[in-house]
Amino acid sequence: MEKKRLAGKAYFGEITKNLIHNIPSGAIVILKHEDIDIVAAEDLVRKKVKAVINTKTSVTGNLPRTGVLYLLQHGIPVFDLINNEKTFLKQEIEIFVGSKVLLEKETGKGWKLIGEVKEYTERDLQEKIKQGQEKFSNLYSQFAINSFNYAKEEMNIFLQAIENLPSYWELTGKQVFVIARGEGVARDIRLIRPILTNPQAKVIAVDGAASLLFQSNVKPDYIIGDMDSIPDNIVKYRSRFISHSYMDGRSPGRDRLRALSVDSESIPFPGLSEDLAIMLAFRSKAEHIYTMGCRASVTELVEKGRKGMGSTLLTRMYVGDRLSDLKGINRLMTIGETPLFYGEKSYLGEYKIDES
Repeated sequence: MEKKRLAGKAYFGEITKNLIHNIPSGAIVILKHEDIDIVAAEDLVRKKVKAVINTKTSVTGNLPRTGVLYLLQHGIPVFDLINNEKTFLKQEIEIFVGSKVLLEKETGKGWKLIGEVKEYTERDLQEKIKQGQEKFSNLYSQFAINSFNYAKEEMNIFLQAIENLPSYWELTGKQVFVIARGEGVARDIRLIRPILTNPQAKVIAVDGAASLLFQSNVKPDYIIGDMDSIPDNIVKYRSRFISHSYMDGRSPGRDRLRALSVDSESIPFPGLSEDLAIMLAFRSKAEHIYTMGCRASVTELVEKGRKGMGSTLLTRMYVGDRLSDLKGINRLMTIGETPLFYGEKSYLGEYKIDES
């Protein structure tokens, strides 16, 4: 047997963001996730996973960045399971990882070979990232063409959907923050927490961003989305739930909340849940809308599985100068010799975060 690398209980999930909610800290995870993105990698680091094993290709070389690099920089090894035909039927599996093999422990039968594994190195990643950068022009061109076509096809549906949107008086005249689960958004939230907790600010969380807000002791006024990225225990918080539904009325988010005995308002809208959140704030006559963690670039949306961004183009053109994007504002902390943060104070006010 090869030199032992790691062993223990591993947790398998078809959908990474759902799996992360249901595993203990420090677990080994088995994913089915082609091209692990940075948002997923940040979630895995926050969960302090011990290692990542992927039944798909973690880095294909089709994109100009990868979340695997973020995992390696945080000391989390990443393996691709290759030459494998196995379907994992159990969510919890006892495994052993050698330098090139993955074994599963079967009760009363000892260890069974599942397949070979390939471990990623930073050198591997640099080559794959270079390949993605070389392919980016073609990726961009096709994405842009798709976006323009989708926008043209969706125009009438989009305009009609806007006319049917409700208006919420609680948002009228307020500074509204639409916060989605994008790259670095947890750091952005911590930076402007004093503003988010100001009574004049209203916070709309898009799906999984709600968990990150609660971790920083910020209670969103609304939670909007298909509810596939929120943990079951989030329903104990007194936010208003809005389930984003398809235009034909189907609403997986409403169905999930019903199963948890939680009421929600179901609103049909074409495109992303963050587009719906922005338009609801606009229709409610918010004084200004600030976005954090919302996706608006080719790479971000391709990582999300999108082939175009028609609804996002339409939304941002419609809202215009009533919207400001604060994505990555935490990077201001590194500008110049004087940091924005010093201990528990910032230039934005004093704050104290409950890390429990």
